[in-house]
Amino acid sequence: MRRLAAAALALFAFGAAAETELRPWENRPAPALIRADLDGNRVDLKDLRGRVVLVNFWATWCDPCREEMPSIERLRSKMQGRLFEVVTVNYGEAPARIREFLKRQRISLPVWLDPDKQSAADWSAGGLPMTFLVDADGRLRYSAFGECDWSAGEPLRVVENLLAEIPRAR
Repeated sequence: MRRLAAAALALFAFGAAAETELRPWENRPAPALIRADLDGNRVDLKDLRGRVVLVNFWATWCDPCREEMPSIERLRSKMQGRLFEVVTVNYGEAPARIREFLKRQRISLPVWLDPDKQSAADWSAGGLPMTFLVDADGRLRYSAFGECDWSAGEPLRVVENLLAEIPRAR
């Protein structure tokens, strides 16, 4: 029994220590992303050109998504005043459920709705959470599948590097 408990603890420690890998993309244009936000306003990723954008596909029922949201919020706060935006895209849930989750978790990230899950398919979000980094020219540069601490370490460095690529004239 002790061996089983030790093995389970070692497996948990390995999983907790493992970081989600940011994978470089082919530097191609990001797929279209035109949706409604929680207030019913039409939103379009193209309107964020000139900024580095973190696009996160998530759902309230997804445990890793819930764990990851505070780090995305911290990253957004760290980048305040810079050419950086966060777009979270909810995977097929009702606005009332999303609002309740955000209120309960004290999350203030912008949420775009994907009720038919078509945007997730267009972006090849094969699981949740799935996060993409889009550069200021609208090119898809990195992706990460699974929970990630976006406010520190390699993810933060990648965001900083993408921001450094933006010409000062913007």
